[in-house]
Amino acid sequence: MREKYLTMKNTLVKEHDYPPFILFLASIFIILIVCAFPANATDSIKILKPILGFDKRAQHKDEVIIRSLEITEAEFGPFTFEAVNVDMTPSRALASIKTGNLINTFIAPASDVWDKSAIPIKVPIRQGLLSYRLLLINKQDLTKYKGVQTLDELNQLTAGLQHGWITTKIFKELEMNMITGHNFEGLFLMLNKHRFNYLPRAIYEIYDEFESRKEQLNNVIIEPTLALYLPMVTYVYVSPTEPLIAKRINAGLRKLVATGELTEILNKYYEKDIQKANLSNRHIIKINNPYFDDKAVLNDKTLWFQHND
Repeated sequence: MREKYLTMKNTLVKEHDYPPFILFLASIFIILIVCAFPANATDSIKILKPILGFDKRAQHKDEVIIRSLEITEAEFGPFTFEAVNVDMTPSRALASIKTGNLINTFIAPASDVWDKSAIPIKVPIRQGLLSYRLLLINKQDLTKYKGVQTLDELNQLTAGLQHGWITTKIFKELEMNMITGHNFEGLFLMLNKHRFNYLPRAIYEIYDEFESRKEQLNNVIIEPTLALYLPMVTYVYVSPTEPLIAKRINAGLRKLVATGELTEILNKYYEKDIQKANLSNRHIIKINNPYFDDKAVLNDKTLWFQHND
């Protein structure tokens, strides 16, 4: 359209000998039309580069974002995707995304704090798979879990969690017995030394985390009979300075849900973990999440990983 009107302008000037005043008005008219059909700007997505670039969780997140951008190119135009190589805690990422200067997109478990500080795209990119937790335990405690059927019974044991996690906040609200640490790697070492009884990890995290550390964690095993169900989702958050990028990613993710591609990407990375978890043969203890009660998301079955409980 832009090229059409530029060609029209050249033709008018070339083929007709109009008075200067008429040519001036025609030029203004053409400029206004050209401005009404601007070339698509390039959306620049800046996301935090993971510390472990080979981590399949990071690869999954990147693929979901990139596909949501690719599938909307016809509507929204070109894009660039940049992984910013900076070491950031979630709290620093939260501060950065408010301004959008260093990063403008971040993926995190849904929370009120993030919802108020950034634009949440309410499509769970892991389809609620984060809700299912298995337990890393000290093998000395293995027999203690055989009689555990309820949350109260689980609370006779002590969890180990990291300071600042949403899960830690939930356990504190529910008055669960727990010990907190500031260092993620330190939690595994503390469990190995029997400083607490269990470390809950998502089913797509626990196997890789255990496998990569098992040589130094000779006292740690994966508990074989239990799973926790704590409703929690992972959202894409976009800086409030980039509402058009938020609109685009939302449109893209909705398309991925509708076509089934979001589930295909999920299975590409986590299907083996889901099979290993064998949830159908585990007793699942349900835990209320007082910080997530979005009925629209909870009731939309197309957004959730389906497990036959």
